[in-house]
Amino acid sequence: MITEIQMENIKGQSTTQSLTGKNIFIGRNGSGKTTRIQALGLAMQGSIPGRGKTTAETIKFATDESMTVGLKTTDFEFTRNFTRDEKTNGKTGETKISIKETLNVSPGKGERTATEKKARIQDEIGNFPVALDFNEFLSLSDAKRRDFIYSLSPIDSDSWGKEKLSHYLQGRMLTTELEKNNKEQYEITKQLIGDALAEYRDKQDIHDGLISMIDWVAKESTFWKRKQADSQGTVRQMADMKNELAETDRNIAETKKELEELQHKLIEIEKKVAADTEKKRTIDNRLNRIDELKAEIKLVNETEIDIDTTVLDKDLAGLIASMPLPFDLESKLLPFDKEIFKLTELANEQREALHKVQEEMMNVRANVQTLDGTFKKVGELAGVCVISQMISCNKDFTGFDDYVAEKKAQSEQALMELTVQHDELKKRAGALGVLITLQEDGKKEVFSAAQEIQAKREALSQQMKVKESELQKKESLKERKEGKLSLLETELQKLVHEKTEPIGDISIMEKQAIGTRARIEELKVQVDEKDKSKQTLVLMNENVLQNHEAEYKSNALKVLNESLGAKGVQGELVKEILEPIRSQIEENLKLMEFEQVPYFQTESDTGKELFEFGWVNEHGHEVNFDALSTGQQTVFLAAMMMTIIDRAQPKLRILVMDNLNHLDKQNFQLLINGLDKLSDKVDNIILAGALEYTFTTDGWQVDDLSAMGVGQDASKIA
Repeated sequence: MITEIQMENIKGQSTTQSLTGKNIFIGRNGSGKTTRIQALGLAMQGSIPGRGKTTAETIKFATDESMTVGLKTTDFEFTRNFTRDEKTNGKTGETKISIKETLNVSPGKGERTATEKKARIQDEIGNFPVALDFNEFLSLSDAKRRDFIYSLSPIDSDSWGKEKLSHYLQGRMLTTELEKNNKEQYEITKQLIGDALAEYRDKQDIHDGLISMIDWVAKESTFWKRKQADSQGTVRQMADMKNELAETDRNIAETKKELEELQHKLIEIEKKVAADTEKKRTIDNRLNRIDELKAEIKLVNETEIDIDTTVLDKDLAGLIASMPLPFDLESKLLPFDKEIFKLTELANEQREALHKVQEEMMNVRANVQTLDGTFKKVGELAGVCVISQMISCNKDFTGFDDYVAEKKAQSEQALMELTVQHDELKKRAGALGVLITLQEDGKKEVFSAAQEIQAKREALSQQMKVKESELQKKESLKERKEGKLSLLETELQKLVHEKTEPIGDISIMEKQAIGTRARIEELKVQVDEKDKSKQTLVLMNENVLQNHEAEYKSNALKVLNESLGAKGVQGELVKEILEPIRSQIEENLKLMEFEQVPYFQTESDTGKELFEFGWVNEHGHEVNFDALSTGQQTVFLAAMMMTIIDRAQPKLRILVMDNLNHLDKQNFQLLINGLDKLSDKVDNIILAGALEYTFTTDGWQVDDLSAMGVGQDASKIA
């Protein structure tokens, strides 16, 4: 049980409201009745019931920069604090507002994060409070009321699923009698059941699966009803057309035969007109071409061209005569090459001989130097061995100087002879070099002469090419003229002698074709009128077949829709869901000293789906909820909501009813007395309204909020 509601800066109020389990808030408008209920909802759910679930929507209820709400139960306490933080960007000037929510729980079990604390709160109190704004509920449509009650009591069916639904539809719709008497209707029905079941997705529950199937059946039913209506209309139209036909089937064979003959005749006439028109066009083209050819031949003959080649022939002959003979360079160079080769061989021989003489002169000079050195050495080492000065030698070298002088004289004589030979060889080699140079100069002169002759030949050849090109042009002009004349004259002769086929009078044939077409159109109209009777029958047969398909599918879809809807599966499912609720509401009403039996109606007398409820009065009449008095409505809703809470079995069982302003004293007393008897089924009952009359409240805590000051603890107000 909740023992205390804490709120600070919510809608201008800051107070702690104590609860006893059965509480009534009264007071003028704006005194804080709804504020306490909203604080209760905000504390339990984290958002204001019936408002947006974002913190931005929640903070709108704050009358300061922060707002706090909290609840206290017998053994648990928690608070939620919402703080608005506003920051301005110094660079852009943009203001950013953020809302921060913090939670505190007591006693704690080691919760640190906000997620852990929210989980702890939900674990302690659950998340199934029932808060009802009485006036708002009364303004809801039947469908909205149904959705509200279903949302408070989400009961899933364990007995119904796709497989059971399939068996149910097949057993109800695919009867042995239907298969025996109307095989086509049976097969179409079987196919439609399969198509509808395909709309029931594997992950859907029975409720969502049914909705998907019913939506599909509705679309298909609309389509095939329209097709059926169109087919039936067409059949009726064809029947009317048959009665209105001006022509019957009589004489249609003769008319068609005449029409066929005229069509063949028209084809022959049109072929003849087309052929003769083409022949005439060909003749006209041939005559025009003959005139063109004659004009071209005349123009070619009258066109003068210069084809005299006398001057060109003379110039060309002169160039040929002045053309020097080719220069035989190889034969002219051969004598020079032979002489150069011969002189080169002799020069090489002279160089080899000169080299040998130079080597002999070097050897002679070396012998003389050796003798002079030995003679000098002997004089310096008198009495000592020539090999080693450490060894004494008494040998007498007298006469050695004469020997040396003789040898020197012989060497000098030989050197003089070699020098004369050397000079002679050198002179000969120089002379041979001069001769070789002369031969090379001769070759150069031959090359120059050859180049001059070749340049002259090339220049003359170029001039000859120019003359020959001019000759070819003149010859080409002559040949082209003669060729063109030949082609033109050949074509002209061919056209002149070409035979032409005779043609008829095209204008007369065209008039015949016009008359024939007119008669054909008349006959076509007659034949069309005559064919309409047969075509009507054919179309009627086709539309009858189409009508059968549309009729079969429309019938099958109608039965399928009934089988799925309130008269079928939905009805069974609703009974399964609502019957236990209805039975318990009846028990609660009896505890509240009301003997009326409640009822739920989910289908109108015409088979339309609806959601209405009420009770059966003492005369046995079903009285709709809207037809009950305000007090009766309130008691009924209280009994129904107590049933819902009891069936849902939340951790914290709370019944809250706000805005009971329009209940008179008697009806409000009935409500209090009835809820008092059912109070053991819930932890807290909270009623609120701007009530200005007295009532008996044994066991209830009544807080007149009009008499409280701002921030005053409600538990201290008697």
